[in-house]
Amino acid sequence: MFSRIDTVILNVKKLDDARKWYQETLELEEVFDGGNHVVFKVGQGETPITIIEGKTGASAVKPILFSEAIEETQLKLKGLGVEVGSLEQDGTVTFFSFSDPDGNKFEVCHF
Repeated sequence: MFSRIDTVILNVKKLDDARKWYQETLELEEVFDGGNHVVFKVGQGETPITIIEGKTGASAVKPILFSEAIEETQLKLKGLGVEVGSLEQDGTVTFFSFSDPDGNKFEVCHF
């Protein structure tokens, strides 16, 4: 029935402000500007993140990003003023969480 996840959509308050934050803070590559939405490539992954203006806040959607250097990633985000959670362990998985300026939750993992 389904062949893959097409994208993960996150609502943001102001598209232009969010675009800048996703590019500069998360270092994501913009691959498409649809006028009312922007699509970002996430590293070498196949599933992009799409941002669109709309109602914001904590939601059930939580993209999980993989990092080869999780401690460095956490420190870099902290240095950029992002409020990040502490490193946690769940078996062989190390992870932490953070939110974008619009309250969308993310998790970063390494295993």
